[in-house]
Amino acid sequence: MCKSKKFMAIALVATMVFGSSLTAFAEDPVTSGGSDGAGASEGHVEKEVLNVVLPVIPTGSTPFAYTMDPERLIRETAGARYAEGTTFPEAEGDTGVYFQTGESTYANASNVVQAINKSSCDVKLSVTVKTTQNTAKDIALATTSAVATEGTPNLYLGLAVGTTKTPVTASAQTVDKVIAGTPGNFETTVVTNDSGVKSYAYQEKADATTWKAMNISMEGAVSNLAIAADATAPTVNVTWAYAKATTEDGTAATDAVDYSTTPAAPTEASASANSVVVGGNVNILLPEGVTITGLQKKKTDGTYNTLPAEYYTLEDITNGKKLTITNNLLTNLPAATSIKVVLSEGEPITLSVTSE
Repeated sequence: MCKSKKFMAIALVATMVFGSSLTAFAEDPVTSGGSDGAGASEGHVEKEVLNVVLPVIPTGSTPFAYTMDPERLIRETAGARYAEGTTFPEAEGDTGVYFQTGESTYANASNVVQAINKSSCDVKLSVTVKTTQNTAKDIALATTSAVATEGTPNLYLGLAVGTTKTPVTASAQTVDKVIAGTPGNFETTVVTNDSGVKSYAYQEKADATTWKAMNISMEGAVSNLAIAADATAPTVNVTWAYAKATTEDGTAATDAVDYSTTPAAPTEASASANSVVVGGNVNILLPEGVTITGLQKKKTDGTYNTLPAEYYTLEDITNGKKLTITNNLLTNLPAATSIKVVLSEGEPITLSVTSE
């Protein structure tokens, strides 16, 4: 009897355990679920940079100021009214209108100034020109460089924007040019502010090189005729402005030029002329590592003797040097003299001194 009760107790315990197991396995299986994920944006980077460098005119400089000489007084007196060493254009092709292009140099066309597009997008450059009358005695204006050769003398002034030339009149005229942007000079980068927070930025590349630019200059011509003693010349006014180009402005101009903040180094010595006019000068660009070892003058027997170093100056430029044979010293050399520039590397450069 005691064994029977013991057996029943064991059986009851087993039944309870088994029943408990049955209850656990009877729960429903998990067949679905989910989780929320907050949305975030990495941000926006404005990839349109508008940056145009308009012509900068140094204080005291007036690139479009000019002197007209209808009676060619400068040529007839060999420029005696001006400081010794001052140079003017050669007689052949001289138009009688002079712009100062250097400390003691005058030419029939002004120095070139540039508008440089350092943007990632195209821009429209607008250059406006007109004259302002100084007195009622101002010389008449011509509309072409073919000025009058008889009768009443007249003056031609021409604005050049790229290759487009516009005769200057008393009425304002505007020349528009689209200058291409250079998106390849920019990149998306990560910048860190003073608080250590990082953000995206669209910036100019450290190795950005070539940009597009537009040349602006002025030329002139005047009749070779007598004028009244009290005749005057008008003032020329040039202004410029820019805006982002639109589709209505058309495509980028093909007469834009390359502008680089790091000019290419000359690969060999190159002279700005193959002759030196008495009273003139000549510049020679020397590549990096090349310098002048002597300036020589050819003698009547065909040999050369060395000229003093005071006959030239040497100036450091980007990626090389600029050699200038100074004009005020060359006035002592007779015409037809041959000058040899001996360099530390490469062939010497031979120049000829001429009187005109």
